[in-house]
Amino acid sequence: MKNNFVALLSLLFMGATFAQDEVQRSYEAVTYINDVSVSEIPTFVSLYEKFTNLSMGENRTMTGQWLFRHWYGSGHTFVIYTQYNSMEDYFTDTDAETANIRANIMALPEDERQAMWDDWASLRGFWDNHTDEIRAVSSDTGFLTVDNVDFDVPFVMSVGRYNSSGSWAEMGNAFFDWSIKPAIDDASSIAGGVSYHYMGSGPDVEVWQCYNSLVDFATSVTASGRGGNKEARDTFWRLADGGHEDQIYLHIGHVNLESKRFDLPGEGR
Repeated sequence: MKNNFVALLSLLFMGATFAQDEVQRSYEAVTYINDVSVSEIPTFVSLYEKFTNLSMGENRTMTGQWLFRHWYGSGHTFVIYTQYNSMEDYFTDTDAETANIRANIMALPEDERQAMWDDWASLRGFWDNHTDEIRAVSSDTGFLTVDNVDFDVPFVMSVGRYNSSGSWAEMGNAFFDWSIKPAIDDASSIAGGVSYHYMGSGPDVEVWQCYNSLVDFATSVTASGRGGNKEARDTFWRLADGGHEDQIYLHIGHVNLESKRFDLPGEGR
């Protein structure tokens, strides 16, 4: 009952700050993995790939899952973004993920099970001191890409996290018009979008843009033509409240929904 009440309060609050009539929303669960040492990173990625594959099945309801390694900025080592069409799908998927892993371990020969239980415990150990949040995404501004985008590469994602002194939607729309859409139009960025706080701890507005490489990222942010939409730029910064946080991530892999496998970037991986 308490969780339902908190969810209701969050929804009512969003209605006052993220009003988007006739706009479809989806949701993303974000998990921040902290304090993974450099020497442990390959182990984490290997275990994550193994148990992500074991978790897959027809009962999964996610529409995407992406693993990024933190490259620049303060904080966590990894971040995982998982997308859903509804909050009901999120709760269903959380149960299905665990059930599938357990069923696949129990299907192993008895002499192999304990090693797999131990590996799963090792992976869960990386979740110590992690944080979570749920973010809402508008169909209008949540996801925009260039034509024929290829995500099967070690692309770079820049993320900006802001609080707002007014309308979250107005602020997010302003960034979309000022930075995301122009970068897609001139193909300096391959994808971008905006999300809004829904549950857990997190900023009001999060904006993100993807680039094929760090060189493309550096070129894009220093391009002389960027920021030409002065009205949208001014609206965005007028609504930005206090300090903000910038992060740069490297794409480590994602779930291929067709093969139902974790896909490392690169052909044949």
